[in-house]
Amino acid sequence: MQRKTTNLGNEQFATIAVNLLHQRVIEADRATAKRMFRELEEGKTLAITRLKLEDGGMVRIDLTLDKAAYNGEFRFSTFRDSVLSLVAHLSDHLRAEKPLVIYHALENQGGAELDDNMRGSRLYGVGGPTVHDDHVNVMMLGVRPNPEQPVVTLLLSYVDPTQFQAQEASSTS
Repeated sequence: MQRKTTNLGNEQFATIAVNLLHQRVIEADRATAKRMFRELEEGKTLAITRLKLEDGGMVRIDLTLDKAAYNGEFRFSTFRDSVLSLVAHLSDHLRAEKPLVIYHALENQGGAELDDNMRGSRLYGVGGPTVHDDHVNVMMLGVRPNPEQPVVTLLLSYVDPTQFQAQEASSTS
């Protein structure tokens, strides 16, 4: 059986992702949101919806979290604030119809082959910065399509905030 492929533009998919994050994390009742937070913090991948495509196909949208670069004490309130900031900044960027910078996983760097799970992965170049207890954090949204199944994983990823401070310092000099 031949698999159908549907291509959504980066801006179109980013809009879908922003709406899903807002609906499933920000607007969720507190008990549901805290349960999701605990499961994501434990490293689980959560199925958050099934999306019906124009061609009639279905794709499952999953959600996962990478908090390796998080600074400070990781709590539900800081996570929720990060998602809220990310959603707000991405929404503003999309509404302003600015070009969306996309970072792709690099293949064959230093002779190492790219893991199959990372093929097709991308990171949207708009972050959601937050400050809690004097700790700066930046959450970004990654997207990882599954090459074998109709599944797309949204990756909420904390990135090193110092890379943005260096950019700001050099642009003001």
